[in-house]
Amino acid sequence: MILHLKMTGVLLLQPSSASVEPHTRAMLHLDNGADLRFCDQRKFGAIWLVRDEMTVLGKLGVEPLSDNFTPEALGKLLQRHAMPIKALLFDQNIIAGIGNMYADEALFAAGISPLRRAKDLSAEEAKRLHQAIQQVLTAAIGHGGASVNTYQQPDGQRGLAHFFFKVAHRRGDRCYVCHTPIDRITVRGRGTYFCPGCQKP
Repeated sequence: MILHLKMTGVLLLQPSSASVEPHTRAMLHLDNGADLRFCDQRKFGAIWLVRDEMTVLGKLGVEPLSDNFTPEALGKLLQRHAMPIKALLFDQNIIAGIGNMYADEALFAAGISPLRRAKDLSAEEAKRLHQAIQQVLTAAIGHGGASVNTYQQPDGQRGLAHFFFKVAHRRGDRCYVCHTPIDRITVRGRGTYFCPGCQKP
């Protein structure tokens, strides 16, 4: 069984006697009297029951916290694509597991404009971006994820990662580094936050 929360999905561990939350799409009844409940307001999430997990996972790119994701591997991926670097980072077929907000945060940490073409990044920029991706994701996991909208941890607690964002969802606020107002643009249909001062094209 493979679950993907997508944008608004949450996985809650609750007693079977608890009232059913709105937007509950599936419930797994566990032997200990608890339920694992999959709630998804926008119905973007998915559950697969497959014999071979590679029928789902085989379509995904490299996992950014795995040993296979090295600065050199990232550099090779970048050289294959002329798309804006922001679009590459949230394309799950290229790199799996970088959400939209975390792509913005990683690009800010690396000092790279979201509009730069991926293949134009230097080896040094690829190295900085690799480090930034891993640091941003590790910190976000440590803070229990970002509860900007609907996300909750399985125990119902909200994640705290969004309180540490430098650019994501901070349009108009001053950059913590250079004090330039944070801007928001759209890249391949996705809202993108960046600092025009720290992330020059």
